[in-house]
Amino acid sequence: MKRSVIAFAVALAVLAPPAHAAMTGWTEVQGGAVRLIASGPLKDGHYEAGLEFMLEPGWHTYWRYPGEAGIPPLIDTSTSANLKSMEVLFPVPERYDDGFSESIVYHNGIVLPLRIQPETADQPMTLSLDVFFGICNEICVPGDASLTLDLVPDDQTDSLAQTLIARDLDAVPDVGPSEDLQIKTVTLSASGDALDIEVQAPEGTSPDLFAAAPEGSYIGLPKPTGQSSQGPVWRLPLKGMKTTETDTDLRLVLSADGRAIEQLFAIDPAWLK
Repeated sequence: MKRSVIAFAVALAVLAPPAHAAMTGWTEVQGGAVRLIASGPLKDGHYEAGLEFMLEPGWHTYWRYPGEAGIPPLIDTSTSANLKSMEVLFPVPERYDDGFSESIVYHNGIVLPLRIQPETADQPMTLSLDVFFGICNEICVPGDASLTLDLVPDDQTDSLAQTLIARDLDAVPDVGPSEDLQIKTVTLSASGDALDIEVQAPEGTSPDLFAAAPEGSYIGLPKPTGQSSQGPVWRLPLKGMKTTETDTDLRLVLSADGRAIEQLFAIDPAWLK
């Protein structure tokens, strides 16, 4: 997801919050900046907001699962008011190899779309996020920010925030398989220490596969191992996979040719090592 370097310089030229409440000011961190944006009024029972990262050239931050190294975004909403739920959506990331480890990252600029549902729809709400995340170049540093916006049901639409959120909402994987892009099978390897993942992707494309296991897991990245009659086969080591009381699914994201799908697979107890 490449973004113009010029956008970074322009975005940081004015760090003070705008006059309207649709965007916070930028919080600068080493290697970049982060802010909270919202598109405007309540629609279909929720607000559309976004956590926007703007990264200096060469710097990256991390997907929902960082891979072999890194810190994923951790978001605390406990100081918000009139908040019922918040769903964080993750656009398709990139695979990054620094020569020592492989990570799952975003470069340049990215908005993590947020679906915000208020407890009481006709009342104003305060969205307060304490965000902790990793940001890396040749060194890795922790970043943190406290960001707050007041949202009201009949607010005016902010066209810039709406455009930024919609841009990266389009890059969020579709839920479930499509006719020509899907994960066909997930099976335990003959050695019993990995999963063989058979995928289908359009002919002539170069698919990539990302995996995220429940919180507390430390799995590697899927790696291509060959072809089957169905299509490419990837292997995912099982070492470090865990489940929690509320999450027992393996999340797989398959991307190819500018499209992506996400499928969930129940974690078999035999997979846990």
